[in-house]
Amino acid sequence: MAARSTKIKLITFDAYNTLFKPRGNLTALYALEASCHGIVVSKDSINKHFGKLYRQQLNQKPFYGIDQGLSVRNWWEELVYMTYVHAGVSKKDLDPKFDEIFTGLFNRFTHQQYYDLFPDVTPTLEFLKKNGFLTGVISNTDERIIPVLKNLQLDKYFNFILSSVQAGSEKPSKHIFDKARNLSGQPISPDEVLHIGDDEEKDYQGALNAGENAVFLNRETIPYEDTPENISARKAKSASYTSILSLNELYPLMCSNFKS
Repeated sequence: MAARSTKIKLITFDAYNTLFKPRGNLTALYALEASCHGIVVSKDSINKHFGKLYRQQLNQKPFYGIDQGLSVRNWWEELVYMTYVHAGVSKKDLDPKFDEIFTGLFNRFTHQQYYDLFPDVTPTLEFLKKNGFLTGVISNTDERIIPVLKNLQLDKYFNFILSSVQAGSEKPSKHIFDKARNLSGQPISPDEVLHIGDDEEKDYQGALNAGENAVFLNRETIPYEDTPENISARKAKSASYTSILSLNELYPLMCSNFKS
């Protein structure tokens, strides 16, 4: 079997921007959902404010604010509400309809039609499964990652799917990588694990700090998750990492860099 050409037994993947990406401009859905409830707001206004508010919410209330007593839903409710208000929707108009609007948005983001699989994903997962590798997902997100992967017909390839909310910690914490390894169902040592993701600190350095192997997948970042300055710095730093541009490069790299 091909799996004998490398010491790697378990391969874990980040989810967003590694396996799939948002289709189009997801902030446009905010305008669409509002319009379904009689509230007019332009997608440009939403887009203008969402990125800044998203990063602000992450900084002020990391890990979905769980340590501050929030639930995942509370965290997103705050962000969505602030986005509409900053985009020009009056609280008088928003408040009576917000629960319905938010519930609609919260559920929309599990649907297949709002995401695009990268073309290298399914062939890679098919190959890994056929050749006896264990695989899993480690995602800094809430439990909705499970229906997302199911709706994208990817869940059948994975031995486990672990969200940070389920794990009780986020990448780059060693704890989430250790927990994932224990979910594999087999005794796996850290040096037999390879993690692939598109974030240098959370995925690449996080896996290395857990004693595992890591590959940086150098896809383009999701615009609202970063700033132009950070994107430029990111590209400069990635040159020093073990990196690939496509998952098609993964198995050859495993055989050359992580030999059995």
